[in-house]
Amino acid sequence: MANGTPSRRPLEPWQDPKARPYVRIDRVTKRFGDIYAVDDVTLEVYQGEFFSLLGSSGCGKTTLLRLLAGLEYPTSGRIYIDGVDVTEVPPYFRPVNMMFQSYALFPHMTVEQNIEFGLRQDRLPRRERMERVNEMLELLRIAPLRKRRPDQLSGGQRQRVALARSLAKHPKLLLLDEPLGALDKRLRENTQFELVNLQERLGTTFITVTHDQEEAMTMSSRIAVMEAGQIRQVDTPTAIYEFPNSRFVAEFIGSVNLFEGKIIDLQGDDVLIEAQFGGLMRMRSLQPHPIGTPVVVAIRPEKLRLCPTPPNNGRVNQLQGVVEDIAYLGDVSIYRIRTPSRLLVEMTLTNTQPRTEQVLTWDQEVWVEWSPTSGVVLTD
Repeated sequence: MANGTPSRRPLEPWQDPKARPYVRIDRVTKRFGDIYAVDDVTLEVYQGEFFSLLGSSGCGKTTLLRLLAGLEYPTSGRIYIDGVDVTEVPPYFRPVNMMFQSYALFPHMTVEQNIEFGLRQDRLPRRERMERVNEMLELLRIAPLRKRRPDQLSGGQRQRVALARSLAKHPKLLLLDEPLGALDKRLRENTQFELVNLQERLGTTFITVTHDQEEAMTMSSRIAVMEAGQIRQVDTPTAIYEFPNSRFVAEFIGSVNLFEGKIIDLQGDDVLIEAQFGGLMRMRSLQPHPIGTPVVVAIRPEKLRLCPTPPNNGRVNQLQGVVEDIAYLGDVSIYRIRTPSRLLVEMTLTNTQPRTEQVLTWDQEVWVEWSPTSGVVLTD
């Protein structure tokens, strides 16, 4: 606050109506015979973003990445990079580089030769080539490996070499196809943060393809969730997790409890829902819904609260059941609770204190409750 005037948070590029997208995909469709791999997709990505295309196998995310790289051409629609229509431009004339899932390193070349290869193809002078190679070796912390060949490197080291080779050409846009898929869990987690820090230092626009939700949530400025060649939701990781726009997105991102019912009353910004499990739910609704609308309420497991005794609020926003399964994961414990209506509800409790026994035990009768703002009301 300055001179009594509250300061405003700067708009993110995608929130600013004056900002120009760096990558614009305009109603792009890609067919292989009768199969729509990408189906009428429109998408905007802004300069300096770390953007993720997230979806299961066969959803079209890799095809969309290949369309951006110029390795495929759209059946219809246009693609723009930095304001230039590149729809029919060959890949070697686009300001783009792509890092493949397999890393595609040349086995007979050393690390520095692999990094230098693309620069040789571009006929850069030797002095400039070596400056860039050394820059990448230092940036990715692989200088001691410069004389090794790929078969002398670990998976994480090969990943760094492939990334260094992709960045050496100073692309305006870097496309990454499952860049961490070949790494083990611990190395993958560490590399996620390193990749984000590297991208922030360089300011290069990254677009990555992944099926790993945690990976997308950790690294991305925004995520596009894809299904059957279409984009179901584009938003920040927080917004997609907390405010999914459909049942599909709610189920695809993380764990979720879905309670079906219908709206029976409107109470200001809240709706009263008659749930199929036999109780009532009073939930905050971001959208107006008429009485009688069938809905699904999505509540994340960590939003449920354990009640040692039956809650004192009638039948609203509460469930009674029996603990059927327990999973201890160290930092959290997951409890699956079976209700009298045979609905299976998942609840997560954080293990904040060391203990030798679980908070709950098998076959224990429990009550859980939640607040009106703990979930979202969905009609799709």
